[in-house]
Amino acid sequence: MLSFKDTLPTCLGVIKRRENMKSALRFIKFKVSVEQYLEGLFLHVKVDGTECSDETTSTIKVEHPYFPLEDEKSQFSKICYRLHSTLILCFAYGQVSSEFANMVVAFGDMEAMTAASFVLLTNLVHLVKLYCFIFQRTKVQNLINSINREEFKPKNSDDCNILLKDINRSKRITKSFWLMCFMVCLLFAIFPLLDKSQSEGIRLPLGGWYPFNTNESPVFQIVYVYQILATYVNGIRNISIDTFISGVIMVISGQLSLLNNEFQTINAKQQDFGHNQVEIRKLLLRNVLHYKSIITFTDDVTTLFSTCLISQFVVSVVIICMTMFQLSLVPVLSLQFLSMAMYQACMLLEIFLWCYYGNEVILKSTNLTMSAYRCGWVEFSKEFKQDLLFFMTRTQFPLKLYAGGYFTLSLDTFMAILKSSWSYFAMLNTVHSKEIV
Repeated sequence: MLSFKDTLPTCLGVIKRRENMKSALRFIKFKVSVEQYLEGLFLHVKVDGTECSDETTSTIKVEHPYFPLEDEKSQFSKICYRLHSTLILCFAYGQVSSEFANMVVAFGDMEAMTAASFVLLTNLVHLVKLYCFIFQRTKVQNLINSINREEFKPKNSDDCNILLKDINRSKRITKSFWLMCFMVCLLFAIFPLLDKSQSEGIRLPLGGWYPFNTNESPVFQIVYVYQILATYVNGIRNISIDTFISGVIMVISGQLSLLNNEFQTINAKQQDFGHNQVEIRKLLLRNVLHYKSIITFTDDVTTLFSTCLISQFVVSVVIICMTMFQLSLVPVLSLQFLSMAMYQACMLLEIFLWCYYGNEVILKSTNLTMSAYRCGWVEFSKEFKQDLLFFMTRTQFPLKLYAGGYFTLSLDTFMAILKSSWSYFAMLNTVHSKEIV
């Protein structure tokens, strides 16, 4: 008989062997096919799950010509991906270079420096994220493929409903995020055309230094279009990566929901097993293997995206501070104020999503102890009770995702970022007020 201790992750040893467990449940046959856009580099992820009487099968496929699979044979797909990646990097490096040079030119002018810094910092952290996705593309692909592991597959209609709910929520968040990005770029584009306060005429949408005169036609029009296009492309790429990372964190949260549901329904399933204590114990061991897979997947996500998370958290403190300072300098009823406010909302939303779903992982992993306790263990065998006790001991340590091994993805961290940003804004506003006087 397989010992429960052999199945516990990290603290109770390594699995010596794995039993081939086949569910005796009889489910209603149905097929569900859902398309989800986890927007990391426009990943087209199709989730296809099929439930039948004796087995459960599901697959997750990534289908997009700009993100070819490792076994992709089409040279056209590989060429398209390389061209797509090159174009993204050109836009990113080009905009960062002009903004950095503008920061150097404006050095000493607080208003000009803060106006240039918040977009510059956003694009700098965007380059860090691009590194993780483009130069670690194989690891990202392996992470996506690991979602197809046997333990993560839905086992009944309740599991599918839980996953479908998360998928639909992810799609709504992504679409809302994209709409906000489009509105910000649109307002950045039209504000200079409608701004009557500038005596020198129409100005460029964003600050930037270029080694040529941008006031002459058609150079001005070309740079104008370039800035808007580069801002939109970089914004979409940034949002794509952010929603992808929040999507994989949502996978962890969803799997913990499935595991909580499995423990809560063990007592109801014992009738299907005919009160067979051996089969019921196998069901417990299957749940333990599921928990071990969740821990492994969480470690992979933390290792792969730790650099993205820590860089975004640190830079967000400065970006939110600078954006609030710029909001304090412009009229409230102006298009510039509206565009800056929406930009601030995007900055807040991207870190809020990570912190919110990271907090959900903590809460749901903590609830595993109570879900296991409510499984109706009183009527089960002594071996089952001992195994359950070991599992409940392990779940006393909730799962957490870390940014750089220091910041925990939680709502407390989100509030700490806001408090720090407000403190720096208050200090910056005080210094600026003294300079004016």
